[in-house]
Amino acid sequence: MNVASLKLYIKKNGHHFATFSGIFCMVLSLWMIMSFNSKHDRKYSEILKELSTFEKSVVPMNMDILAEKMEGLTINERMKRADNESIEEKVIEKVKVAQRVISEGAMYVRWGRKTCSGQATELVYSGIAAGSWHGHYGAATNHQCLPKIPVWGRYTDKAGSAFIYGMEYNEAFTNIVDMAFAKGKTLLNQNVPCAVCRSKKRSTSLMIPGRNECYTGWRLEYHGYLMAGHHGSASGTSYLCVDNAPEVEVAGFRDEDGSWLYRVTGQCGTLTCPKYVKNREISCVVCTK
Repeated sequence: MNVASLKLYIKKNGHHFATFSGIFCMVLSLWMIMSFNSKHDRKYSEILKELSTFEKSVVPMNMDILAEKMEGLTINERMKRADNESIEEKVIEKVKVAQRVISEGAMYVRWGRKTCSGQATELVYSGIAAGSWHGHYGAATNHQCLPKIPVWGRYTDKAGSAFIYGMEYNEAFTNIVDMAFAKGKTLLNQNVPCAVCRSKKRSTSLMIPGRNECYTGWRLEYHGYLMAGHHGSASGTSYLCVDNAPEVEVAGFRDEDGSWLYRVTGQCGTLTCPKYVKNREISCVVCTK
């Protein structure tokens, strides 16, 4: 067929070509929309699946992978339908919550133990409970959980004017605590261990004195008894929640004094009795949320 004949044929049958072209463009458009929607929905499904896995797991979510998937959604993909805006807001909010929990995991010290408890809790380090000498005036009042292996900065090895000492149980605590982890020894004069713990899925920790269980909505990390220094000592101390089943440090029974630890008992007066009871040991609990 020569060029003149082709032009004549197209002139006579042009309306058919227009119809076929329109149908072809419509089919192509539908295919592109379906492909676009499928790709878009698949990306959202992957993101929501990541968030669902994080909510059910004790293992922290890989935020780098999630970030890559979020970046893969272009602005046009995110806004393709009217309901996308609400989906986007929910996804972003869940990501923010996940990031906040991961970056701000609740920290607490488990006094009297070398390990942490709970499936969603990790041990940062196991240490040695320490504080001021019981007979020093003007001493620091906040106890510390010192790492077992220190890392030194610059030093002179000359005595300063502030000191820190290891902590000892200064009572036997007979018939009060669970002795299962004390290796068959009395707690009197034994060195006190400690563990610094981090909750992987909760962002707030709270020590509640006077209770051995958490309030509704809070998760129990451990419970025990409130302990502090002797009321007649020169140095002030802080109240610690010591685990109900305390352990002892390897250094053990040497009665070298230092920072003393005693059970705390309630005293009536401004502390209302009979809600509280005179000389009854005060319990405590550490909770996270």
